[in-house]
Amino acid sequence: MTKKNLVVITWNGKDKPFECVYFDVTPTFELLLFNHTGQSKDSPGVNVNCDHYISAKTENKGQIFHFINEYLQSKQLEFNYIGIIDDDIIFKVSEFNYMLHVAELHKLDIFQPSIAKDSFFSHRKFVNQSGVMVSSVDWIEIMAPFYKQELFAACKDYFLMTISGQGIDCFLMPVIQKIQDKCNTAIVHAAIIKHYRPIRSHQRIYENGLNNEQEIELIRQESIKLAKAPNNSHKFNEQFMRLTLMEGNKLFIDVELFALKIKRIINNTIVRIKERAHY
Repeated sequence: MTKKNLVVITWNGKDKPFECVYFDVTPTFELLLFNHTGQSKDSPGVNVNCDHYISAKTENKGQIFHFINEYLQSKQLEFNYIGIIDDDIIFKVSEFNYMLHVAELHKLDIFQPSIAKDSFFSHRKFVNQSGVMVSSVDWIEIMAPFYKQELFAACKDYFLMTISGQGIDCFLMPVIQKIQDKCNTAIVHAAIIKHYRPIRSHQRIYENGLNNEQEIELIRQESIKLAKAPNNSHKFNEQFMRLTLMEGNKLFIDVELFALKIKRIINNTIVRIKERAHY
């Protein structure tokens, strides 16, 4: 029997729950509403079939991840994919239904929907590509990630190290994936979301006294330790340590990354020329 999927939507406790979600069809996934104020322990009365509800005071995504994992463990709930969506993400349920179908067909381990071009975003590589269904990437960000539950659970000891949640996406999760041999990571362009509020996490100092850049570096160092652990080191080559975990001479790494970027630009340009020439 195929496991169900879970989509978590965060909520600020005052605006309308699921305000950014367009329920054009019935979800094929279960819904969890996460009230990150911790003020109301009772699920609000909404005209949406909400399967699960968590209320816990949190500052940002890392703590939210922690409480979600605790809830799933305490209830002994098992899902295939767990998606965790910020409350300022606009999407249609029908597209998420389709995205989960596409992800299962492609046997993805981690994925995210693509981002609309008129969104506020940090990384252009996650922006929607017209005519593309799925594109492989090295990692996906924490704005709207979907994880295999076993990968999500494997990060539990690190969730409270990074209140912002940042660093889990680009450093820790790729290491966990290599350890578990679940490295099929992609953007599903068949679904599009819009992030309609400006990104603000980089401006904050969290209760642990760190900003997001300091938390990212903390998780990077923890990821390096994990990759170098005696039981794991055989799974990581020098290229992964350099280009994913950024270990080594920064100048040489920057040059290598720049060369890879130029190579991708040339390859993409050739593809576009062939497409325009109908070759």
